[in-house]
Amino acid sequence: MKITVVTSGLRSNYSGGSVHVNNVVKRLTKYFEVEFIPSISFFINNDRINEEIENIKKLGIKIPDFISFLSKFSNLKPSFLPYSPSVYNEYAERVKKVDSDFIYDPDYTTPEGIFISNKVGIPLGLTLHVPLYSFSQSLFYTYHTLRPFFLQSLDYFLKRSIGLYLLTRSKAYYISKSRYLSFIAAVSKGTLDSVKIKNSEKYVLYPGNGVDKELLQYRTTKKEEYVVFWTTLIPPKGILNFLYIINLLKKRGISVRAKVSGKFIYDKFKRLFFNYIRDNGLDVEYLGFLDKKELYVTVSKAKLLIYPSLADGFPITILESLALGTPVIAYSIPTVHSVFKNIPAVKFVKEGDIRKFVDEVENELRTGSLQEAIYDKRVNSFIEFHNWDNVAENVVKIIKCSLNK
Repeated sequence: MKITVVTSGLRSNYSGGSVHVNNVVKRLTKYFEVEFIPSISFFINNDRINEEIENIKKLGIKIPDFISFLSKFSNLKPSFLPYSPSVYNEYAERVKKVDSDFIYDPDYTTPEGIFISNKVGIPLGLTLHVPLYSFSQSLFYTYHTLRPFFLQSLDYFLKRSIGLYLLTRSKAYYISKSRYLSFIAAVSKGTLDSVKIKNSEKYVLYPGNGVDKELLQYRTTKKEEYVVFWTTLIPPKGILNFLYIINLLKKRGISVRAKVSGKFIYDKFKRLFFNYIRDNGLDVEYLGFLDKKELYVTVSKAKLLIYPSLADGFPITILESLALGTPVIAYSIPTVHSVFKNIPAVKFVKEGDIRKFVDEVENELRTGSLQEAIYDKRVNSFIEFHNWDNVAENVVKIIKCSLNK
C-alpha cells in the first residue's frame, strides 16, 4: 500500500506542527510505502533543498523525479495567506504522475494536496493543527495577545486579525472544493469542533501529539526560584502577556525571576520585549534559542511554566513541560482545554483574563499546589500515552479505515 505525503518538509523547526509532521511521517514508513511531494513553501527561501531531499530519501521515503519541475515556485514571495487558485492549478499540472492509493497532508495550511487529489482522483486526508477561527475569535484573540502593547501595535492588530480570518475562509473554501476528501483529522477536539463541513469523516487524533521519553530523565525535585516561558516568540503565543504578568506580579510586591527561550520572528516585538524589561526593571533573562538539552535542563528546574497562548491546537510546549516535571498555567482556549482539562498539574484561566492569570500565578508561587500535582498518576499516564509511536499508529488506523470503505 502506497501513500503520497504532501507537506512543506520534514524538518523540525520552531513550530509544533513541524515537530508533529517530522515524527509522524518518518513512522508511516513502517506501515506504507511513502512518497513525498513538497508543497510550494518548501521551495521558497530555501537554500538547502537538495540537502533536505537527500535526508528525506535516507528515511526510506521516495521522491518523484518531477519535483524538479516544481522548483520554479521558489520565485514566489512568502505569504501568510494562500496564493491564488491559478498558482495551485499550475502546481498540480506540474505534478506529472501520482501512483499511490492515498494522499495525506499531515499539516493542512495550504491546498496543494487538495489540488493534486482533484486532478488525479485519489482520496485525500488532512490533519489540522490549528482551528478555523471565526471573525470574532480572530479579533478577540489578537487583541488580547497584544497587551500591554495594543496602542503600539494597531497595524499588527489589523493585519493579524483580518488575515487570520481570511486564512480561515480560504482553508474552508478549498476544503469545500475537494472532490475526493476522505477525512479531516485534528490534533485536539477543540480544533476539530471548529470545522463546520459535512463532506468527509472527521476524527480527533488521540493522542494528537507526542513527547520523547528522554525528557523524563531531566525531572528533578530541586526546583530553582524562577518561572519559564518558551515557544515561538510571537504575540499569539503569549510572549507579550507573559511580560505583563511578570510586571503585574512585581507591582503586587512579588519578586519573580523569569527565563525566556525561543526565536523572535518580528523585530518590532523583540524591541518592545527588551524595552519593557528595561523600563520596568523586570528580572527577565532571555536565553535565546536553546538546544534541546539546555532547554530541558532549564525547564525542569523551573517552578512554573507561564503559558498565556491564544493560538494553539495542541501545544507541545505544555506536554514537554509536564514531562520535565514543571506545572503549567494557561488560558482555557477550547483547543488547549480539550486536551489538558483533566490534568491536575495544568491550571486554566479564562481567555484574556490577565488579572485572574496573575492571581493564579501568585497563588502557585505561594503554595506550590501544582508542583505537588505533577507526580499525580493521571499526569504520568498522560505522558506515557502521548508518545509519537501512538500518534503515528492512530494516523495509520484512520488512513486504513478510509481506504477500506
